[in-house]
Amino acid sequence: MPGRKKNTGEEWDVLEFSSLTELKKYRKSHPEKMAFSYSYALSQGVDKQFRHINIAEVDHFKQFLRQIKRAGLDIRAIC
Repeated sequence: MPGRKKNTGEEWDVLEFSSLTELKKYRKSHPEKMAFSYSYALSQGVDKQFRHINIAEVDHFKQFLRQIKRAGLDIRAIC
C-alpha cells in the first residue's frame, strides 16, 4: 500500500492479547507502531509441531473484527 511502512522479516513483532479490548487499547496507545503493516490472527492453540492453529486470520484490523463477529467467536473462551 502506498504510504504504509512494510516490516522486513527481521522486524516482525508477535504480540499476544487476551481480549479484543486489550488489542484495541494497544492500537490506540501506540499509533507509531500501528503505522506499519500488520497481520491479525486468532489462534486456538498449537499443533504437535508447535505451529499455531488459526481460526481467524486477515491482514486488516477491521476485517479481523468482522471475521470474528461473523463466526460468532468469543476470544475469551479460546484463550
